[in-house]
Formats: sequence, C-alpha cells, structure tokens
Amino acid sequence: MNATGFFELLVRDQKNMRTSLRLAAAGAALAAAVSFGGVANAATTANATASAEILSTLTVTKTKDLDFGQIAANGAGTLAITGAGASTCSASLVCTGTRQVADFTVTGTAGSAVLATVTTPSITLSDGASHTMTVNAFNIYYPAGTTLAGGSTTFNVGGTLSVGAAQVAGAYTGSFAVSVEYQ
Repeated sequence: MNATGFFELLVRDQKNMRTSLRLAAAGAALAAAVSFGGVANAATTANATASAEILSTLTVTKTKDLDFGQIAANGAGTLAITGAGASTCSASLVCTGTRQVADFTVTGTAGSAVLATVTTPSITLSDGASHTMTVNAFNIYYPAGTTLAGGSTTFNVGGTLSVGAAQVAGAYTGSFAVSVEYQ
C-alpha cells in the first residue's frame, strides 16, 4: 500500500467514526427524550383547600366562692372539699356550717372543648392580723362535661384547707385565679 492509499483509508475510517459518533449521540438524545417524556406524561396535579376557623373569645365568670364553712380546731388538721362537693374533715377538727365549692361558668364557641386550671398550686388565707392558713390541692369538676354545649359549661373548684393546732379564731379570706383555654 502506498502513501496515497493509506491516506484514503485513514480519511474513510475517520468519516465512519464521525458517523458512528453522530448516530450514538442522536440515539442518546432520543432515549433521553423518551425517558423524560414518559415522566412528564405520568405526572399529574391536585388541588387542596386551606381553611381555618377562628373561635370566639372565652369568658369565665365566677358564680359562687369556695367556702369551707365553720371549723373548731382541737388540733392541726385539714378540711378537703372535692370539686363535686364532697368533704372530708380531720378527726382533730369539728367542721360545721355550709360548705360550698367555687362555681364558674365558661362561654365560647359551641361544641368546643375547654380545660380549666387553678393558676397557683396554693394560696394563703389571712384574718387581716397576720394569722394565716393555707389552701392547696385544688381540684376541678365539670358537672356537665368539658364541651361547650350550646356555647357554655360550668365547672367547680374544691381544695384542701390546712388548719393549725392553735389556729386563732377569726374570718380568714384569700383569693385564687382560674384560667380556661380551648382544647
């Protein structure tokens, strides 16, 4: 083979190589188009609605105060009143008079549930002359349940009064706060 024949062979092989590369590139582009086209054809969309309901402001109103009644102290003891109104008096105390749970009414959005809490775990009752007693162990009872049926419900609060062994006679008072929130 002479130089001219060798050169013609080399040019022909390069043309075949270019054609092969062009065909390979075209095939790859076609495969990619088919592949992406398949994904695009399989995609779909859906819509959703966003919504919110604003509940009416809750109000809570005290209708009755917590009253431990009258107590004679023969020693230290406790008087516990449950939110349902049942009471337990220590043997060292004589508990008499009318006892009453605190009673509250809550109003808000009808059909919603609420939860009430006493904001402090204990309070001090004072006779105004530096003599004190403590009320703690507050408990809440919902006679009609926690749902605002018709837009309102009631709840009662009881607690435990601790009386000292030499508790000075007198009228003792103190206050506590309740908080109510939607559930």
